[in-house]
Formats: sequence, C-alpha cells, structure tokens
Amino acid sequence: MKRKMSFVMALILVVIVVLAGCNEAQPAPAEVPTPSAETIASASGQFYYEESSYTKEELIEYMQAYPYPASVTIATVNEDGSPNISIVIPGISEDGNYFVFGLADNRTAENFIERELAVVAFYEYNPTAEDRADRNRGCRVIIKYPGAEVNEQLNEGRERPALFMEIVEILPIG
Repeated sequence: MKRKMSFVMALILVVIVVLAGCNEAQPAPAEVPTPSAETIASASGQFYYEESSYTKEELIEYMQAYPYPASVTIATVNEDGSPNISIVIPGISEDGNYFVFGLADNRTAENFIERELAVVAFYEYNPTAEDRADRNRGCRVIIKYPGAEVNEQLNEGRERPALFMEIVEILPIG
C-alpha cells in the first residue's frame, strides 16, 4: 500500500511539474519591422539576372511601347499582413518619375494609399533565347505613395484622375 501511495504521489508530482512548465510565460513574438525601401531591396540577398534587368531609361522606353512584351504584377500588403498580388497595366508619367494607375476602388488601391510602399515586377521571358540573360529580362520597381496633395497636383488637367506612385528604386528581377 505504501508503495502504491508513493507511486501515486510521484505521478502527481510529475504532472504538477509538467503543468507548471506549460504555464511559463512564452517569449513575445519578434517585432516585425516596418517595411522600407531598404528592407524590400535587401530581401532577395543576391541578384542572378542583374545584367538582363532594365535600367530606368529602358523601363521608360519599354512602357512607351504598349502593349508590353512582359507580364506586370504588383505586390502589396493587406491590412491584416497577408500578401496581395494584382495584374495591371500601369502608365508612366512624362518625366519618368511616377507610375500612373487607373485603378478602381479596390484592395490594391487601398494598399497603395494605406501602406504606401509596393513592388511592381516586370518579367519578360523568351524561351528560345540562347543566353540566360536574354531569356529572362525585366526588373522590380519599388514604388511609394507620394500623398494626396502630390496626387492632386499631378492630376490637374487630366480628363480621368489616376493614382500616381513615385518610383523609388529599380532592382534586378532576381
């Protein structure tokens, strides 16, 4: 009987110790840094297609040759932190410093304004090209919402208002 009682007491003690360990305060989750052009630009770590990526001058020329020979996608972040990808056809301002979007009231437009930063990817794939650099061309462009006042100024005299996003940095495609 003493043996049985000792075993039960030992078992209870083990359960108490295990449960006490479960109640330990968990460390706070690491704080997620606020995105910036620098954090976006450094996210890839290494660029494999630098030699085949568009320069700003090539990008402007590319965008003036509609229809574009490449796919254009935009990455933004939703309010809850989830990713949002959209396919659009932006224009470019006459000075080449802004992308021009004719977006409806949708999630992408909201994200542009509320989170300010986004990435536009231009990707042109030519499977018949012999050289890797010629097979994969394009760039990624970090853009930033310049504010309502700047958008109002840039929309002066326009028949249909647009959303202007400032070009911050042009990066290789990958």
